[in-house]
Amino acid sequence: MVDAIVSYAIEKLGEFIAQEVNIRIGVKENVRWLKDELGYLQSAVRHAESRQEEELIRNWVNNVRDVANDAVTILNDFNALQQIYAAPKHGILRRVRARGRRFKREVALSDIGRAIESLHDRIVLIKNRRTEYRIDNILATPNVQQKQRTLLRTTAIDNQVDVVGLEDHFRTLKLQLDSEDLSLKVISIHGMGGLGKTSLATKLYNSSELRNFDTHAKVCVSNEFNIKDVLKRIIKSLMGPEHGQHLSTMDEHDLLQYLKKLLQDGGRYLALIDDIWDEKVWNQIKIAFPNQKNGSRIIVTTRNKNVAEKVDDKCFVHQLRFLTEEESWQLFCKRAEPTTDDLKKLGREMVGKCRGLPLAIVILSGLLLHNKSYSYWSNVKQNMWRQLKEGGSMQIEEILSLSYIELSPQMRDCFLYLARYPEDHVIYSDELKLLWIAEEFISGADQGGVVMEDLAEDYLNELINRNLLQIERLRLNGQVLTCRVHDLVRDLALNKAKEHKLLFVFDSGKHNPVNLLDGQSRHVIHTELGEYLKLLENGYDASNLRSLALVNYFSEIRETKLYSKFKNLKVLDMRSVDSERIPEEIGDLVLLKYLGLMGGENYSIIPIKIPPSIGKLKKLQTLHGSWTREYTVPTEISELHELRCVDFKISGSLKIGNHQKKLHTLCIIQYKEWMKIDTVNLTNLHALSVQDKKGDYGYYTLESMANITCLQTFSLSFSYVEIPTLKPLSSCNRLKSVNLMGTLKDPWELCYLPNSVTDLSLDTSEFREDPVPTLGSLSNLTALELINVYKGNKMVCRPNAFPCLEILKLLFFSNLEELEVGDGAFPSLKKFQTLECRKLKKIPVLLERCWWASANFS
Repeated sequence: MVDAIVSYAIEKLGEFIAQEVNIRIGVKENVRWLKDELGYLQSAVRHAESRQEEELIRNWVNNVRDVANDAVTILNDFNALQQIYAAPKHGILRRVRARGRRFKREVALSDIGRAIESLHDRIVLIKNRRTEYRIDNILATPNVQQKQRTLLRTTAIDNQVDVVGLEDHFRTLKLQLDSEDLSLKVISIHGMGGLGKTSLATKLYNSSELRNFDTHAKVCVSNEFNIKDVLKRIIKSLMGPEHGQHLSTMDEHDLLQYLKKLLQDGGRYLALIDDIWDEKVWNQIKIAFPNQKNGSRIIVTTRNKNVAEKVDDKCFVHQLRFLTEEESWQLFCKRAEPTTDDLKKLGREMVGKCRGLPLAIVILSGLLLHNKSYSYWSNVKQNMWRQLKEGGSMQIEEILSLSYIELSPQMRDCFLYLARYPEDHVIYSDELKLLWIAEEFISGADQGGVVMEDLAEDYLNELINRNLLQIERLRLNGQVLTCRVHDLVRDLALNKAKEHKLLFVFDSGKHNPVNLLDGQSRHVIHTELGEYLKLLENGYDASNLRSLALVNYFSEIRETKLYSKFKNLKVLDMRSVDSERIPEEIGDLVLLKYLGLMGGENYSIIPIKIPPSIGKLKKLQTLHGSWTREYTVPTEISELHELRCVDFKISGSLKIGNHQKKLHTLCIIQYKEWMKIDTVNLTNLHALSVQDKKGDYGYYTLESMANITCLQTFSLSFSYVEIPTLKPLSSCNRLKSVNLMGTLKDPWELCYLPNSVTDLSLDTSEFREDPVPTLGSLSNLTALELINVYKGNKMVCRPNAFPCLEILKLLFFSNLEELEVGDGAFPSLKKFQTLECRKLKKIPVLLERCWWASANFS
């Protein structure tokens, strides 16, 4: 990251020197000298970044980073000064005012000059320390952590590891869940973090062997809980997220009673309450779980043995054991199986140090997976032994730190940024990638045909493949939809991010002295926003702040003067703020690249107005809204030439300017408004989502789609009119993923899809004839999802059809009785799933052997 910061500072210093500005010659010479010196230091910084596990190196690199950041801040102040004191128009009164402005400008320029001189002195000190502490000598010594890194473009689905050693636990707990006792029974699982408590509980919860439960509900509590939020999430797991709109008006008592009523009416239930840290949580919610003497069961997981034992007087307490030596070795070999006897010996020694902790073993295997040379494994082992020479119990953070050190500088920043999310937070991969780009962690892209969003996808997959991120849900095509960070991994990211001053999480419940905020360029607010705002009101200088995120739910911020304190922000994420208005003052944050629009989590049919001042954000790349709200967009948005992503539901019109050729993602826009846009200029649009609305009528066409030759992902949702011909899509030769919801009727229309399409989802198509023969001719299709598309009772797959198809899902075929598969069809099929196809009694053997019921796919 420091390399990127220095590069950015050099770029800005060069731009300043090239400007024709009226400023003292000495100041300009100091700027030129500063630019040159940072350039000389940059090569050493680039080398040193991979050695920051050594404290002396880390401190020196941080000094260089601070100077580069401060240089950019000073230049931003100068540019702001130029705008404020720009020459006024002619007139006597204006000339009088101009004299006062010139005086103020001279005073401000004098301050800027002194600030640049101070940077001169700090650079001299950094150079002296480089010599005094022999930084170059240290960097010249061999680095045992030198990595051989390649980006992995494979999807995470191919690299999942099944946790072993849970079979005996599963059998024991299954007997408790299936016991004849009709009383409500609580099964409590406890053990240290990383042992697999959640994995075991989830395996039980999803088990097809437990067939006698009518209702399922689950929630992850964590130690940063809010009782109302816990209750809402349990209810949503019962009813589905789309049924949660009315919950926002309920208080805690109402939610408890509502949940209790749902469970009473739902029959025999199985509930999973994951990761309870405090028995108080259970005491507050347990009244919502009625004992109806019908054999209902509750599974609770916790790290705390006392909590496990106090959940219920008659609960079955089960302690999760560590893996045995052989189970540990089996788990390790699932990912990093040694190829020689020498590697086996090294591997067994390292696995032995993990003391049977599954998380540690999985992360170690990820560390060794891509380099199976003896020297590399020896170096990893030596580093572990150096830290653990006393032979005590293994500390998981050491292995986690090894995985962190193995990352490239850019990947480290991406990993540390995960600290912004609270415990057990579900992370949407698309959101995370957009934030990485806005924070400038993704560099060198958009050149040579590499798109920043694609490089961000590579980074995401590498973190998953190294087991530093855990998959939560996958898309139809196997790409990651949502993910999570394990608590221990998050702790590592949090500590390292604070240490390297990459990000600071403000939590008023913890000790947050003002001096800890100093030098931190990114602040994340999890709780008590008011306490943070008090710091600003009491004079805390936020001029160095580059990024501010409000991650948990917050009520409306009414103090608009505070925005003036954030003048150098590049990233502002306020999607968690529940507000009906976006203040005009947002437009004063002219350096913003990413803006997360206010909206909160509560549904509302009233759209939020984006103010016209948005047009002043000339550097803005991403506009991201709350998924619960719609937004009206002013015409001034057409003035944002750097805009890449508009990600929210648009209410009304959207004006796209002739110069907005960088637009990459546009969703969700109403069809009638989409028709008004000239698509000729959308030469870089990769993702588009269009839908109709109630009351739409008239002639519909997709003709304008033919101009979007770079389109890769297209979603069309028509609930009120029939989908027009797909013929224009035949010109979209880069199109990969298509989602069509609505009446299509004639399956033959699908033949217009280009050969590039690999993922196809059809919903409520109302085909008059069997669509499978037509679909089978799409030769490059790898994933296919059909949802209630055909009312017939038989579908026939011709011989040799679907040559590349790997995933097939058939959902809600109420009349389907027979599925016929010809010889040679589905030669590549790996996954087959049906849901609500109750009349389909017999599944062809070819499909049955690929049957899967994973809950990880959406």
